[in-house]
Amino acid sequence: MIIDARSLPDGEVIDADICIVGGGPAGITLALELSGSPLKVALIESGGIYYEDETQQLYKGPNVGFQYDPLDEARLRFLGGSSNHWSGHAMRLAPVDFEVRDWMKWSGWPITYEDIAPFYDRAQPYFELHEERPYDIAYWADRLGFDLFDLNPDLLENVSINQSPPTAFGYTYEDALRASENVTVFLNANALNIDSTSTASEVTGIDLACIDGPRLRCEAKRYVLCMGGIEIPRLMLLSNKVHNTGIGNGNDLVGRFFADHAAIRPAARILAGRTAPNIDLYAEPYEFDDVGGMFAAIVPSDDLLRREQIASFIFHMFPAARSPGDLAIGQLTKQLRGKGNGLAPHIQNVLTDLDGAVNGIWRRALDTRDDLITREWVGPWLGFECVPNYDSTVHLVEETDRFGQRQIALNWQLTDQEMRTVKRATELLASEISRTGAGRVWTDVLSEDYDWPSFVARGKHHCGTTRMSAGPDTGVVNADCQVHGISNLFISSSSVFPTNGYANPTVTIAALSIRMADKFKADARAGTL
Repeated sequence: MIIDARSLPDGEVIDADICIVGGGPAGITLALELSGSPLKVALIESGGIYYEDETQQLYKGPNVGFQYDPLDEARLRFLGGSSNHWSGHAMRLAPVDFEVRDWMKWSGWPITYEDIAPFYDRAQPYFELHEERPYDIAYWADRLGFDLFDLNPDLLENVSINQSPPTAFGYTYEDALRASENVTVFLNANALNIDSTSTASEVTGIDLACIDGPRLRCEAKRYVLCMGGIEIPRLMLLSNKVHNTGIGNGNDLVGRFFADHAAIRPAARILAGRTAPNIDLYAEPYEFDDVGGMFAAIVPSDDLLRREQIASFIFHMFPAARSPGDLAIGQLTKQLRGKGNGLAPHIQNVLTDLDGAVNGIWRRALDTRDDLITREWVGPWLGFECVPNYDSTVHLVEETDRFGQRQIALNWQLTDQEMRTVKRATELLASEISRTGAGRVWTDVLSEDYDWPSFVARGKHHCGTTRMSAGPDTGVVNADCQVHGISNLFISSSSVFPTNGYANPTVTIAALSIRMADKFKADARAGTL
């Protein structure tokens, strides 16, 4: 059933066994896994079926750290959440991502890859993904008629990214939610506060409000926060009636360790050689007639990460529209007009890429986008993991939203460890391209004075802010995603990821929701819910 909460009387109390706050992939997966069970489920969604600007504005907040997207553009606030604008890249974390890495402070999950693997399998259908050998890159390359890069497996590996259509969870599962007899979705209901007992050991209810509408309350046996890695810590920090630091925040860890996937686009330019594989396999997703698709990429081996003590990374090999010589001509033209900086690297690129320089002159002379000399250039995009950083935070500020609730600010920090990963990853790819004769590589990344470019891309994968840990001194939730010290408050989100590897987090989020649903149903059968 789906109800517009604005139609309810002011002061209405929604009664449920399970209260899920947030109707994105995490919340919808959890609700559908519980659908058909004896449990009464309330799914609370801030937005409606469609995008509305006044609801989206509730995401506003300042960025006070490293470059980032405006917070009210970095995610979406209506049924389906940010699945309404995701790329569809579906990946699993690697086994090494769950391990304690001595050189990476705060690393290590309290669960292993094997603990979550069965739930990955069950998550596949939610994303309309194929289930026949989904991660067997050699199988799919052969089926599609492509050759793979001949990489040293001790260093780099070809991988198959599953490609979702992409699945927009609100649109795709709206009918299933409407038809469920035990799940009720309440639209346009915003969570403002989590109430608890005087010891903050048990949640007693969540206060809700509609824009220009009634004030409501949800009371349940268990509560699950599924709103994402920025809004979850915001709500917890705002819920400070018992402890002034916020609920579940006795050790000042809620909102810390914010992490995302960052990317250099491109990290290099490669002139493909005669022995290079057909780059089309890596350059775009391939859809299949039955369900889902695949997208090839290059990632580090687990052993490399252990041996080299760097964070994880991923290369997407896209065709490059312009070569180093062509770009250099443009920069030299600016220099002659007094708008550029530094001649030396541009002259070097002209001398090492004369064909590209000729193309650059040709384009400008004839005001055309066509090349005079056609060659195959590749621009690898390098995405990389950010290490756990205590000082990367989301935190409350004095500015308020239309409900009078304090906004959240983002202070994301990149460190020398991320730069080391970027440089070593680029060096490894260049070395392998050269070793295999697949092409010649140009890159500024390996220069001594290389610094973060003016635009570092963001995955908008908000991780780490309510991290999973064995104990409350190192994290916010336990191995079951239950908030430490609170008997009935749980979180399903990438916010619980202690580390995030190279993989898009969405499939892992769904796997955690499925795992949580199994626990809730088992507890209900045992009478311990």
